Amino acid sequence: MTEAVQGSRRGRPRDPDVEDRVFDAAIELYGRTGWAGFNFEGVARVSGIGKAALYRRWSHRAQLLNDALKARWIRVDDIDTGDIRGDLLAVARLLLDVLTGIRGEVYLRILTDTGLHPEVHEATADYRAGVVAPSRAMVHRAAARGELPAGTDPGLVIDLVVGAVQNHVLTTPPELRDRMQERMHAYAEQVVDTVLRGVRG
Repeated sequence: MTEAVQGSRRGRPRDPDVEDRVFDAAIELYGRTGWAGFNFEGVARVSGIGKAALYRRWSHRAQLLNDALKARWIRVDDIDTGDIRGDLLAVARLLLDVLTGIRGEVYLRILTDTGLHPEVHEATADYRAGVVAPSRAMVHRAAARGELPAGTDPGLVIDLVVGAVQNHVLTTPPELRDRMQERMHAYAEQVVDTVLRGVRG
C-alpha cells in the first residue's frame, strides 16, 4: 500500500478539537469544490488550522477526506430497529435529509470523484465499505427473522431504495422542490413499502 493511502498520523497525539475543526472544514470544502479544489491549503484556510498541523496528521489529502467522511458523513451502522421496514425507512429518510440539506453536494461529489479519480476511490474504500456492509446486513437480518424470503439479494434491495430516493431528489425541478421536501418522508414510506411488496412477491 502506498504512502498516499496509508493515512498514518505519524505518531501525532490525537487532538479532538483540532480534528473536529478540520473534519467540518474538509466536508464544507469538498462539498463546494469536489476533488479538484480539495487540498490542505483550502482546509487550513477554512478551519483556521495551519497546514503544518495537517501534514503532521495526514500523509495525503485523500486520507484526510476519508477520515472526514467517516467522522462527519453518512453512517448507517447504528440503524437496527428490529424490523426491515423500520431499517429501510431510516436509510431512506437519512438519505433524503442529506440530499436536500445544505451539504447535499457532498453526496454527488463522492459519486463523481470515486469514478473519475482512482486515488479517491482507493483511499475512501473503507468509508464506503462501512456504509455498504451494514446496509446489506439489514437485509440478511430480515431474512434470518423470516421477514424476507431466504436468499433475498441484499444489494438489490438497498439499490432499489437508494436509487429511488436519489433519482427522486435529483430529477425534481426547482419549482417543485419545496413540495417535494414537504412530502419526502411520506415518499420514503411509499418507496420502502413498494420495494418490500415486490421482494416478498
